[in-house]
Amino acid sequence: MSPGTLGLLAAGGAAGLGIAVVVAAMVPARPDLLAALRMPGHSVASHTTVAGQSPAPAIGIAAVQARFEMWLAATHLTTPDRDLAVIGMRRGEFLLTRVALTAVTLLAGPIYLLIFTAFGLHIPAAIPAGIAAACAALVWVAVAGHTAGKADQARLEMRHSLVAFLQLVALHRAAGAGPGAALDDAAAASPLWTFRRIRGAIDSATRSGHSHWKGIADLAEEMGVDELADLSAITAGASTQGAAIYDTLLARATSLRAQLQTDEIAAAQVASGRMAIPKALLAMATMAFLLYPAITQLTAT
Repeated sequence: MSPGTLGLLAAGGAAGLGIAVVVAAMVPARPDLLAALRMPGHSVASHTTVAGQSPAPAIGIAAVQARFEMWLAATHLTTPDRDLAVIGMRRGEFLLTRVALTAVTLLAGPIYLLIFTAFGLHIPAAIPAGIAAACAALVWVAVAGHTAGKADQARLEMRHSLVAFLQLVALHRAAGAGPGAALDDAAAASPLWTFRRIRGAIDSATRSGHSHWKGIADLAEEMGVDELADLSAITAGASTQGAAIYDTLLARATSLRAQLQTDEIAAAQVASGRMAIPKALLAMATMAFLLYPAITQLTAT
């Protein structure tokens, strides 16, 4: 079988698979309620509608994407659910992006094979197929790495904002506000997404009949930020034991600021060390360029 025939078969198989996926996504299916409730980024409020009104159904490409996301979310593919909860991305959206980019990368092999065959360059079909498979595996891993990087950046931004938030809570508490009111006033002081995330967690907890610090504790578990758990413990102690938390909050803000500065200094030192590697390689290349004529003359004689 010639390479051109193999390329045509591969391209036809990829096209057939894509059509099958689109048809399967367009066919209505009964969603798994338990899986839908476990999807990060979905809350009860997002599914409620005004009384007497039904939610507007998605149409066109949006409907296909939504059904495909639900189908992928019901699969057993591994996903970084903790990181997805931090950045507010749905599981189906992450899997759709990951699978789509990987599939597009896999299609590069048959396409290049057809191009080479059209120009009369007969190469083994295993070469572009192997390169495409390696690139697809790299893309599959890179999508997860990109998501983890965004989640780490979001956690770092939360820690930076938490320094100001602790100080605001301490000031409101010193002004005579209760622990819950101090948290509400501090969360409403800035339009940043970190403050809105804290305010949303507090509102969700209070609507459910729980305390403000219970919402902070849930947010700490969801994002993996231990400093939020410390804030929850401090405010909970003030509400149950009547402890004065002004000095405690300021001391925690100061220690967190010092910790963040130390981490930034360490990261800067690591970056400086990495910058020395290209310099060393350039120096070695320059020395090899200067010594090459002398070495060739010595070996020639």
